[in-house]
Amino acid sequence: MSTPATDRKQTVTDSEKCFHCGDRCTPGEITSSTHSFCCTGCKSVYELLSSCGMDNYYSYAENPGIKQLKAPEREAYAWLDAARAAEKILDYKSDDLCKVSFRIPAMHCASCIWLIENFQKLVPGVLTSRVNFVKREARFSYDPRALSLRGLAEQLVAIGYEPELQRADQGEKPASKEARKLIYQIGVAGFCFGNIMLLSLPEYLDKTGTPDERYRFFFGMVNLVLSLPVLIFSAKDYLKSAYTAVRRRQINLDVPISLGIAALWIRSAYEITALGGGGYMDSLAALVFFLLVGKWFQQKTYDSLSFERDYKSYFPISVQRIEAGTEEACGIEELKKGDLFRVRSGELIPADAVITEGTGAIDYSFVTGESDPVAVSCGEKVFAGGRQKGASLILEALKPVNQSYLTQLWNDETGEREVHRLEAFADRVGRKFTYVVLLIAAATAVYWFFHHPPTAWNALSAVLIIACPCALALSFPFAFGGAVRYLGRCGFYLKNGHALGKMAEVTDIIFDKTGTLTHGKSAEVSYEGKPLSENELAAVRTAVSNSGHPLSRQLQAYLEKNLSEPLAIAPPYSYREYTGMGIRAEIGGSLYALGKFNFVTETSDPDDAPAEMNAASEVHLSANGTYMGRFIIKKTLRPGTKELIPRLKSEYSLSLLSGDNDASRSEMEALFGQKDGLHFFQSPHDKKNFLAGLRKEGRVSAMVGDGLNDAGALEESDFGISVADDVFRFTPASDAIADAQGFSALDSRFRYAKGILNVVRASFVLSFLYNGIGLWFAVQGLLKPVIAAILMPISSVTVVVFVSAGAYFLNRKHLETHPPEKTDKNHVFK
Repeated sequence: MSTPATDRKQTVTDSEKCFHCGDRCTPGEITSSTHSFCCTGCKSVYELLSSCGMDNYYSYAENPGIKQLKAPEREAYAWLDAARAAEKILDYKSDDLCKVSFRIPAMHCASCIWLIENFQKLVPGVLTSRVNFVKREARFSYDPRALSLRGLAEQLVAIGYEPELQRADQGEKPASKEARKLIYQIGVAGFCFGNIMLLSLPEYLDKTGTPDERYRFFFGMVNLVLSLPVLIFSAKDYLKSAYTAVRRRQINLDVPISLGIAALWIRSAYEITALGGGGYMDSLAALVFFLLVGKWFQQKTYDSLSFERDYKSYFPISVQRIEAGTEEACGIEELKKGDLFRVRSGELIPADAVITEGTGAIDYSFVTGESDPVAVSCGEKVFAGGRQKGASLILEALKPVNQSYLTQLWNDETGEREVHRLEAFADRVGRKFTYVVLLIAAATAVYWFFHHPPTAWNALSAVLIIACPCALALSFPFAFGGAVRYLGRCGFYLKNGHALGKMAEVTDIIFDKTGTLTHGKSAEVSYEGKPLSENELAAVRTAVSNSGHPLSRQLQAYLEKNLSEPLAIAPPYSYREYTGMGIRAEIGGSLYALGKFNFVTETSDPDDAPAEMNAASEVHLSANGTYMGRFIIKKTLRPGTKELIPRLKSEYSLSLLSGDNDASRSEMEALFGQKDGLHFFQSPHDKKNFLAGLRKEGRVSAMVGDGLNDAGALEESDFGISVADDVFRFTPASDAIADAQGFSALDSRFRYAKGILNVVRASFVLSFLYNGIGLWFAVQGLLKPVIAAILMPISSVTVVVFVSAGAYFLNRKHLETHPPEKTDKNHVFK
């Protein structure tokens, strides 16, 4: 069978290398399909991939495999068959789906990524696999009916990717081999550079050419020998990367750098051996040394400016923890194994837990993509990431919260990542930049070869080295990453850096009313209707305590204050919450319905409804099909809202989408300063249709809602903001979660996003200026390769510092002048 892999022409050198891993082997001793292998393990992996039609693995890099020193012991992973051991490792488990994340240190190239992300083609039972190459992690979904966790681990080991299995309490990261290797490479290059410079001093100090020719030749040969470790070891990564790119008919940044290194070494070797000159090995060693030091300096700079989001530090999702019979909100990072906590309808389960009270209807769409609720009884286990759809549950935590797992779920996109147009521009320029540099270098070399040949080599090397498009690629991640960090400190938590790009281009802002523009901390609640007994009031309290809706929370607080003596009411026998309509619950043998009038009475005749109260929300009540009355909740606007709306209106088109009645229309018209664009009686479906219409018109919309009834609208908008009051609701449909304490400064958040985009544009200009000026001096032969090697990494660091400083100063201008009322994140749990 002819494949891209088997059709490759092998040189004599290739025939002495293992086709799979590249180690030295004896040609013809262990073979398969004309290829030689160093051991039967490598041969087995090749035959396995070939039999599954996955020969393309070998086209992404030369000898990309991992050496199979020995097969794993048969019982090495037997402990994974134990249910308790597997539960400590699995992220999610059901009868037909399991999810697990492994750290795989052996991943090292594009072939590794391709193979692992196509693992489902190789191993029956694997459903999906996704790689995070930066962290050397892979996340697998598999069918436990066809494949066990032990089998998955053994299959990975069989192809050379042994997973690093860690218990939940082991969080230490292994030392980076790449970091140590870089230090060794710098050490070797520095040692050789120092000694070559020492041996080259006579060439620099003598101007008459009188040194004994024997010493000149001897020192030159010593320099040539000292240059070999620099070329073979220190510069290995540049040369290997360039070779791989050329083999794949691609051009990357390492190609011109490698050409510059090769040009210097070949020219110097020729001058030393053939002409008896001193060569330029000192320049070569200095070039590689400063390139590596620059690489190390870049990495240190990136680490110090790291924007890798650690939500333990600033993402205060809270949970209702139960201690000594009382409930108190706390940050989920404080939740420990064995703690009891409550999850209401619509809320996310933050950690793996077991139900101790209640019956669950868990929606795992956040984890699996399947929205059908899974029925779970008392005593059964539920997994982090599920959302309760029924009555509230009391659960016991089985393990501490893994916030990085919740973050991963929030950012887990099934489709391709949308790219901002400026980012796409940077990618296009970066791809073409190297070709332009090669053309300029060739033209420079030809010109100087005919005008002043000695200058040609330096000019060629300088041009190849000084030009660097890296700065373009670095602008977005560091500018947006810094912005994510600063916004998080102000209580505005972005899903990811890319969401900031969408935020900066918003043209229309649409508000929900209840729980967004208004809040219930100072709400006045009253009741009109048939008198309610203490038992009926307690039953209503029990019903609303299962809901996370703002009106339910306000009504619960009112009832708890007004009940003469809190009665112990059994949990609902049945409970269901209807988004945008209300709730139905069977309590103490009676069926209660709370919500909109036509929902609780099952009538669509508006004439039957009682007269609406101005500027108030209403929760109607029926018991056993009999209309009882209504709770009138008069809410107030959030502090600063009256000042915020006019400021936003001067820059954006504003609209209101409210599910409430239009009793507050006059108040909203006065607030918005307009009559058009204010819509009431809006169902979740109506809100989605409105936003879809804006998109068709070419508008960029931002939906600001409470994250509960607005989930569909948040998802339909271009940029969704969930406003969190007291308890942060983790809403996967939103792009941002905003602390309600900073709601009055929402306009400054938008201005900050626009400013960040301008910083990115300015960084592009800075990068083009740097490269243009550098090339101007290089083509004239005025820039030595050593100086170019020093300046090249500095260009990238300069852009990183520029965008990071820009994010900082914009933070001082827009964010620190409008902080939330309280900056301590713990205020949301009080």
